[in-house]
Amino acid sequence: MLNWIKRHEALILILLLAIILRLPSLFEPYWYGDEGIYLTLGLAFKKGLVWYRDIHDNKPPLLYLLAAFTGTVFWFRLLLTLWFGAAVAIFYRLMQKLLPKTPKAWALATLLLIVLTTVFEGNVSNAEIFIVLPVTLAMFLVFKPKPNWGLIGILFSLGSLFKVPAAFDFLALGLWLFFWQRERLKNLFIYGVGFIIPVILSIAYYAYQGAFTPYVRSALMQNIGYLNSWGDNQNGLFIRLVTIAVVSLIFYFVSRRRRLANTASLIVLWFIWAMFGALLSERPYPHYLIQPAVPLAILVTFFLFGRRRLLKIVILGAALMAGAAYYQVRFWQYPVISYYQNFFAYLTKQKSQTDYWRWFDNRVPQTYQLAAYIRQTTPADEPIFIWGDEPYVYALSRRLPVGRYTVAYHIVDFDGFSTTINSWDKHRPKLVAVMAYETRNFPELKARLATDYVLAATIDQAQIYRRLDGAN
Repeated sequence: MLNWIKRHEALILILLLAIILRLPSLFEPYWYGDEGIYLTLGLAFKKGLVWYRDIHDNKPPLLYLLAAFTGTVFWFRLLLTLWFGAAVAIFYRLMQKLLPKTPKAWALATLLLIVLTTVFEGNVSNAEIFIVLPVTLAMFLVFKPKPNWGLIGILFSLGSLFKVPAAFDFLALGLWLFFWQRERLKNLFIYGVGFIIPVILSIAYYAYQGAFTPYVRSALMQNIGYLNSWGDNQNGLFIRLVTIAVVSLIFYFVSRRRRLANTASLIVLWFIWAMFGALLSERPYPHYLIQPAVPLAILVTFFLFGRRRLLKIVILGAALMAGAAYYQVRFWQYPVISYYQNFFAYLTKQKSQTDYWRWFDNRVPQTYQLAAYIRQTTPADEPIFIWGDEPYVYALSRRLPVGRYTVAYHIVDFDGFSTTINSWDKHRPKLVAVMAYETRNFPELKARLATDYVLAATIDQAQIYRRLDGAN
């Protein structure tokens, strides 16, 4: 046992660091909107609803499946901690394959991975951080003596079933196989089939559940509309795609002519296309950058420990292009230092729980008070309705929404007013919460509240209405 610990001492210490950095996430309240949606969909699954058909969001199903398995923010974050720990261990083994005689490089690259993912909002249970494990494992298997290309394709497909942009990591390896490993075209075919199988199975499953159209539209095709919903992104997306394709082609000719190692070529190509995946929607959310952070950690290590001047120039050029894109999109900053300061102040009792919660969002105490009121005043199987963007109230109160939508912006963005009202008239919710800050117009809601409901309570910004006895 002691010999095993000594042999793996560096990895053990790195894993301990990764766990320590994520410990504060286990104490976070219900505050992050997307997590609230995931957990609400997980709750819906447990209550027999079918995703996309009965309740809506626009991501593929694997993230919701993990949310259903865990059920609460604490267990969701604990699963993420263990999941990411496995990804760190595999990444470390990958570095041993790429730089077999440089132990310092293994440690540095893995530490960079931990730091970058932490800086890019990696403590939150978003799809991007879950993608790291299947994608890293797939890349690790590439460097086995006899790679199982079908399994590698399946792993990339599983990554895409967390979130579609992982398909660009798959594409990067596919381009490498086609252009840099032409004698392996059979492998490329098997690799492609492996990727397609899980996607087809997921489509078949939702077709069997009577949800073929909403699944394909919401989880797969709706991403096209999502790309165009943040400013004028359509032309920019086309320009970026052409630019990335041209850069990849130029890199191919340069690397082949100057005989750049195939291993290095794969990592460069991986970073280029992962960066394209992060920039796909041109939205400034920092967790999007987790996808290119994985190959970036490797490239930085190659730059520091590699000997070939050409590779250093290529890496520097890729970094400059990525930096220009980062500046253009103006990605938001995740408050890393103050995040840990807030937790330390709470841990040492310098902050009350309420003040600790308010650091995340001033509405957090309202969320807990409102959820407690709902649990006390409604049956467990009673659907409710919240007009506002408060999905974590559904998750925390263990109640489902009336209709398919968990947040007001989905009703607005997808013109779900009539669908919501049809569900309302069918289920006639006994409790409705309207957020005072919500200014988006919903005339049918106002009409029903005016005739069938009475204001029963006010909790901070939440106005709570109860249905009148005998109301139609």
